Formats: sequence, structure tokens, C-alpha cells
Amino acid sequence: MIKDIKEEGKISLPCLISRCDKAKTVKGTPYLSLSLEDSTGILDAKFWNLTDEQVESYHVGMIVQATGDVILHKNAIQLKVRTLKELPEEKITDYVRQAPMKADEMKKEIEFYINEVKNQDLAILTQTILDEVQEDYYSYPAAKKNHHNYVGGLAYHSLSMVRLSLKICELYPFLDVDLLICACILHDVGKIEEFSSPVLPEYTAQGNLLGHISILAMKVDRVCHELNLQDQESILLLKHMILSHHGKMEFGSPVVPMTPEAEVLSTVDNLDSRLYMMKESIDICQSGEFGPRIFALENRMVYRRKDQE
Repeated sequence: MIKDIKEEGKISLPCLISRCDKAKTVKGTPYLSLSLEDSTGILDAKFWNLTDEQVESYHVGMIVQATGDVILHKNAIQLKVRTLKELPEEKITDYVRQAPMKADEMKKEIEFYINEVKNQDLAILTQTILDEVQEDYYSYPAAKKNHHNYVGGLAYHSLSMVRLSLKICELYPFLDVDLLICACILHDVGKIEEFSSPVLPEYTAQGNLLGHISILAMKVDRVCHELNLQDQESILLLKHMILSHHGKMEFGSPVVPMTPEAEVLSTVDNLDSRLYMMKESIDICQSGEFGPRIFALENRMVYRRKDQE
């Protein structure tokens, strides 16, 4: 299993090709830059010295038996591939990562929080939207890459944000708990239409043309009109939180946070995403070393302290 790879040496393991980028060396020799995945993690890999025909024979979604040499490259484990043999009988669902919680466990906790919401307009709106997306909410990833990019990542990320927000509300009791619970649960629902599927997602036409923030804002408007809730101030504030949850216009939000609850939503969204990426980096590097640079974290390296196991 990928999670068990801790040191350099020869290895052979079954895995899923989840990224397959074709490129050429400075001498013009084709090679593949790969992400190999199983249910425990992702392994960066390079397959050198290929022919044009060999390069075209591999693709995302293929399950292979990968053999090669594990090396340390830029402070992270990498596989220098020797061979990739297709395993056509294997099921792709056995090779994708899953959220740390089962779908039914996440659903039970989400429903508990909705039942705690005292503002019935917000509670009904949130439950109605979840009823529309049904099980997709508990199977889709939160992102195509970078953070919570696994089956169930959308719900798990949203649930983590609810938990963080409730802790913050204990310190700042002037915050509206109902708004934060509902906004955390709903904020990324648009990704169900932005992405093509829960496994190896690509951006849909809607995703590319509209983006998940706009998709959800339109869904909220439609459901509010169906429920005759469009004139409620709490609904207006919820829509503002959804529209501003990326924090800055240059990050994709049409407006910036202008209420305390919107600021908290944007902050916990960012915090949960960044800590996930930092933990991913820590998991693939040696103690006392820095991990590889992470583009989504301003190209920073993350240090793994010596006593961190």
C-alpha cells in the first residue's frame, strides 16, 4: 500500500493512474509524469525514456501493476517507474481514497446539526437543497486537486467546517450559529454540478462557465422562490456568505465578506483546506525534513518536526 512506503528501494504495487501528463525531456525524449493512487494515498511517479507509442498507451483511470525504484526527490517520495502492466479485471472503486468517515456517519451528523438550527427558514432551505442532491453530497470530492480530493471529501470538509465554526461561536457568542451551520453545510454544494463524477472528476461545461459559487447561488434563489423565502433577511445573509466564501474577488468570490459570519465561513474554509494540504505534505516526507513546495500554499515547504509520527 502507498501509505506504507517510507524509504528508498525497489517496489511493485497495484495502483490507479489518477494523473497522466505527457511531456518531453530537453533532448526530446517522451516521458510520463504520473500520480499513482490506491485507497491509502497518492504517489508521485515518473516514467522515463518512452517512445511516442508507449506514452499514448497509458491514461487516467487505468489500473496497473507498477514496478520501479522508490527515490527521494525534492524532499518527497517518488517512484521511478520501470514497468506499468495493466490490470483490466480490477475495480476502480477499490483504488480511490475515501473520507475518514463513512457516508452514513457523516449524514447522521449533518442531519443532527440541521435539527439544531432554530431559524426554520434556514433549516428548511438547507434540508431541501440536501434532499435535491441526495447521496451525491456524500460521495463527491471537495476539490479536483489540492484538498479533500477524495470520495466523500465534500461532506467531510463541510462537516469539519461546521465543527470549527461551533468552536469559534463558543468564544464569540455574538455570532449567528444558525447561519454558520447552514452556510458550512451548503457552501460547496455547487461542486456536484461543477464536477463530472465522484471518482476522477473533470470540470463540466457548467463548472467551467459558471463555477460552483454561481451554481449554488442560483440554486438557492430557485429553492427560496419555491419555498417563498426570498424576502427573509436571514436568507439574504446566507446568500452573501455563499457568494463571499472564497474571501477575495481574485479568488473567485463576486463579493468580499461583509458580516462576521461571512468572515468566519471564509476563514474556516481556508483553514481546513490549508491544514489538509499541510498534513498531506507531512505524511510523505521524513521527520526533521521539509516537504516539496506546494503551489496552493504560496509555493511554501512544510516542515515535519522530528518527533512527529
